[in-house]
Amino acid sequence: MPLNLILSPPSSQSIAKRALICAALADGVTILEGSFLSQDLQVMVDSLRRLGMKINQDSKHGRIEIIGQNGIFPVDEEYIDVDNSILTANFLTATLAFSRGIYRINGDKRVQQYPMGDLIFALNQLGADVRSESSYDTLPLLVEGIVGRDGVSPSSQRYGINAMMHNTGARYAALTGTATYLYASAILLASPLAATDAQVELHFVNQLCCNPYVMMTLDVMREFGVDVPIKSHPDDALLFSKGTTYIIPRGIKYKPHEFRIESDASLANYAFAAAAIAGGSVTVRNLSDNSIQKELEFVYCMQRMGCRIEYVDQSVRVTRQEPGLLRGISVDMEDLTDSIQTFAACALFATSPSRVTNIAHIRHCEPGRIEKLCAELRKFGAKINEFEDGFLIIPPEELTPATIEADGDPRLVMSLGLIGLRIDGVKIDSADCVRRSWSDFFHEIGLDY
Repeated sequence: MPLNLILSPPSSQSIAKRALICAALADGVTILEGSFLSQDLQVMVDSLRRLGMKINQDSKHGRIEIIGQNGIFPVDEEYIDVDNSILTANFLTATLAFSRGIYRINGDKRVQQYPMGDLIFALNQLGADVRSESSYDTLPLLVEGIVGRDGVSPSSQRYGINAMMHNTGARYAALTGTATYLYASAILLASPLAATDAQVELHFVNQLCCNPYVMMTLDVMREFGVDVPIKSHPDDALLFSKGTTYIIPRGIKYKPHEFRIESDASLANYAFAAAAIAGGSVTVRNLSDNSIQKELEFVYCMQRMGCRIEYVDQSVRVTRQEPGLLRGISVDMEDLTDSIQTFAACALFATSPSRVTNIAHIRHCEPGRIEKLCAELRKFGAKINEFEDGFLIIPPEELTPATIEADGDPRLVMSLGLIGLRIDGVKIDSADCVRRSWSDFFHEIGLDY
């Protein structure tokens, strides 16, 4: 049955978590406005509370009030459980590395598989003391804050580049092109703490300045009064190949701020995909064509597949006049990584094959994620050809009902769960993980899992 829905997804978790870190490091009261009913974002809020931060939540009116303490966390020794939130693990590790205290950070089994070696390496280059309790540089981590400690930490002494550059009075770290945007964003968010007594220079031997999530980080930092200069290096640079250096001036600080968080674009994409698969129209509130979320460009994938896109009154509407008959397309999804599974669900209903390209980095950043998606797609009868940088989806003439094995991944569940809009018999072995992102999603689009 065609859809006719107007939805309000939770506010962007990516933006909100960045804003929470900035607010926690500011000196004074910050008010965030939006819809924050997601378990994943609550993990960040609860973690900051365990560190002694005063946070008031008003779920009815969509407000979070946080009282920043100028980078000093009242609780200086604590165990932090980030549950399933990789973003929280990265952001808190970097932030606590430049604060005061000793902390142990851990999460569930899925997060414990996430490689964090590049982040640990970069933080220790900057003089921090971060150690993994695993031989694979994964969680759990032991983090000893740099504040109040004289000299360079034992961990940073293991690395070849000293934390303080000779005769410059600057802290310096260099990361290779294998470093992910999460590491870059985590270090950038925490950098004003690292720059308390010295300028900080972060060099990435690639073009991370163009990464949409790094740009989002810089946009949020700018909202809180920290503008980070970027210096690009040409191919003939003497020290490094072509890359980008971010410069954080000494003594710069975040300022408290009132900030409205827009709807989460990656969550909205599930709703837009529902319109493409089932037919009809879905409108998502609190989004516009000037969003700072690159993931919103997913709607142009829907447009290429045969949907109509409209921007009206701070809302985005996706319409498909009739279900099915979507066109298969090839998409570079390097900048749309959170919507890979969502696109795959739509591709099952296309009249021709679809290809996802330029996602080789996912195999390094999130081991097993692409392989898991392809395995689930095959259950429904699709033929999948995997490549180093992506995969090809050849939709079957008729989809076979199957049970989706959630494996604790809400992105997988919310995307492939959409298949149930068109065929009966689709099941999910555990749909509870959806609560971490958008608890009422399936109910709102008319599915009962």
